[in-house]
Amino acid sequence: MERAIIYFDHEGAQNTEQTIKVATAYCRAHGISKIVVASSSGSTALKLKKEAGEGLTVIAVTYGAGSRFTEEVEAFNKNYETLRSQGILTVRGVHALSGVERAMEHHYKTGFLPLNIVADTLRLFSQGMKVCVEVSLMAAEAGYISPAEDVVVLGGSGEGADTAVLIKPAYAATLFDMKIREILCMPRS
Repeated sequence: MERAIIYFDHEGAQNTEQTIKVATAYCRAHGISKIVVASSSGSTALKLKKEAGEGLTVIAVTYGAGSRFTEEVEAFNKNYETLRSQGILTVRGVHALSGVERAMEHHYKTGFLPLNIVADTLRLFSQGMKVCVEVSLMAAEAGYISPAEDVVVLGGSGEGADTAVLIKPAYAATLFDMKIREILCMPRS
């Protein structure tokens, strides 16, 4: 099998529109029914839903209520009813690749923790790749996706989306059963 991967020159929100188009086109061409998207304020999820239309289920994953990113949490809260009214499923939870380990990192003044190693390894591809894996775990734990189905996942670096992948999901306890089946697009830097 041969497929093209789109590489962006730089990471960031300027790639959001093309990432969304690539992801939704892939879903339609390959019968994928669910798209998971990291969306700190809800904005990227709303853009994705507009492009996806009624045929695809959009699952927006955001920061947990106790996140240090208080402005983003507040923005998502303001968009929550709009997201739900458009049929977007929402997940709010502790980050799957940090969670309680973040407290240990700060308390014991160490960064050498297993989930940090996993996260940093994924960042060798891109920040968006780390985010894709993380939000797919969170969506699986929320019960919106399962290892029985492939899903397309969008992530980015701060704002917007610049990475899209096809993933065979896993739950947190079975992280290493996850498969990143295809990279649809990602930044080179």
